[in-house]
Amino acid sequence: MDFFLYLCMFLCASAKFNPRKSTMVSDQKKKRVLVTYIEAGFGHITTANSIADAIEGLHDSGIEVIRKYMFHDDSILRKLELGFIRDVKWANMFPLHNYLQMAATHIFGIHNSLPFVVSLLYRAERRKYLELLSEIKPDIIIDTHYLTSYLAVEYRDTIDPHVKVVTYDPDNSVHNWWNIRVDKFLVNCMIAFHDGLKHDFTRKQLMVVPFVTRKEIMDVTESKAYYRDKYGLPADRFIVMVAAGGYGRSGMSRVVDALLLVRHPITIVAICGTNRRLYNRLERMKGKLPSHIDLRPYEFVDKVYELNRASDVLLTKGGPNAMLDSALMGVPIGVFYCASEIEYISTHLFTDVLNCGRSFWQAWRIVKWINECVVTPQILDIYVDGAHAVRAEGNGAEKIARFVQTYE
Repeated sequence: MDFFLYLCMFLCASAKFNPRKSTMVSDQKKKRVLVTYIEAGFGHITTANSIADAIEGLHDSGIEVIRKYMFHDDSILRKLELGFIRDVKWANMFPLHNYLQMAATHIFGIHNSLPFVVSLLYRAERRKYLELLSEIKPDIIIDTHYLTSYLAVEYRDTIDPHVKVVTYDPDNSVHNWWNIRVDKFLVNCMIAFHDGLKHDFTRKQLMVVPFVTRKEIMDVTESKAYYRDKYGLPADRFIVMVAAGGYGRSGMSRVVDALLLVRHPITIVAICGTNRRLYNRLERMKGKLPSHIDLRPYEFVDKVYELNRASDVLLTKGGPNAMLDSALMGVPIGVFYCASEIEYISTHLFTDVLNCGRSFWQAWRIVKWINECVVTPQILDIYVDGAHAVRAEGNGAEKIARFVQTYE
């Protein structure tokens, strides 16, 4: 009798501690963290990648990170994304386009305009997006764009009340279409924090983290000379990098043309991105320039921060990600264009508050500044110090990852 009792106890114990069964239970309990992607300017993609990389970098066996280009999985959604891309390009060429859009956010009140637009124009897109989320069944959804954030909340409120919606705002301000119903709204500076309060986010929802960037940027330790050698750039010349987002617009052509009037020897690194027409024009110009002007056009560059690191100055538009990358590379910035109020606020933050550079709205002022910098490069030291202070704050993606790790 005792033998059968002991046998039963042994079998129960074996079943309880069976490694295979234990592993299956563990897999079922994994926290599924969905990081969504949308192209509406490349900043949303790089930010999402930075957060996903940081979460994976925790090596937490209890978390499954799912990266999803939701708008690539359906023709209807892809058409909407192409519309966003077109809008960004238009805004980069004609700022009035963006201002009219922002004005439209007030028509039905700042919290009602986006729901109205979605229900009127994007009903099929909303339905498809919620279907895709239902297939993934995430526990936490992390968004970096106002539309994906809104749709994630719709999924939570209509399909799965247990999911948590976490939104990171990659801008340095908060506009009207960010959804105040998210569970957590992450911002990267106190300007955005106070903006959030004005837009009716609660202090409990808001969380301030350092600027989010890619780990590979924070890992850069090589010198300016190292990257000049890597890309075949002159070791002893003043190098000006010109970039205006991945689309190579925003008056970039005008700025490159103005730099040809600089009196001193310079190398111009022009990042044309996807703007093939600009790239071809600059390629044709190279052999016709004065000997003291060295023009180096590039198309889209994966590790553009390395060229940034090789430069003495970055001339760019007021996109927060470009200015942040330059600051983290220790390179002063000169802003020549802002497509929206969002970019004006970002420019104010990086130039006036963080002291990482200056802004110029006339091309001749840029030429004058570059001439001064070539003759007296020490005038840039104060901006280099400001950039180093930004880098010392660390990477906000790591803080977000640690937050997600314990968030239930």
